[in-house]
Amino acid sequence: MDALSAQPAWALALAGVGLRVTARASARLAMWLYAAFLRPGKPLRQQYSEWAVVTGATDGIGRAMAFRFVAAGLHLMLVGRSPDKLAAVSKEIRAEHPRAEVRTFVLDFTAEGLAAKVDALRDSIQGLDVGVLVNSAGMSYPYVDQFSRCLAVEYKNKGIDVQCQASMLG
Repeated sequence: MDALSAQPAWALALAGVGLRVTARASARLAMWLYAAFLRPGKPLRQQYSEWAVVTGATDGIGRAMAFRFVAAGLHLMLVGRSPDKLAAVSKEIRAEHPRAEVRTFVLDFTAEGLAAKVDALRDSIQGLDVGVLVNSAGMSYPYVDQFSRCLAVEYKNKGIDVQCQASMLG
């Protein structure tokens, strides 16, 4: 205590400010660490609703999202173009999560008559409390330059200028 009283007032004031800044920074770091790593996730079913619609659900991101949503307690409407793959993914999900309700709908976004098929999808989800849509259905073109040309032509009449470039890997 004698060592503190021997210090000049300006040094004590500066030490107090430094202690306050350090304490505040430490508290903010602790709150960030809690929020980023320790805090439990929000219950999706309570935050959004009971159902999630996932397009492109047979492979890749769509499939992974379907498994995450069903693990979080949501029911699923899986949309894909391959009935066999949809049945396999649906069976796998039901095996891991027997309480989940899983419905499937076959829809190829590149086929003719897309508007009628989307209307049929809308009718099939009528009455479901859908709160999440993951649209990960994709298609590719043989070459990247064709992809960018197709997008530019497709959206030009909508007033959207698309410029797309990608590097070609091996």
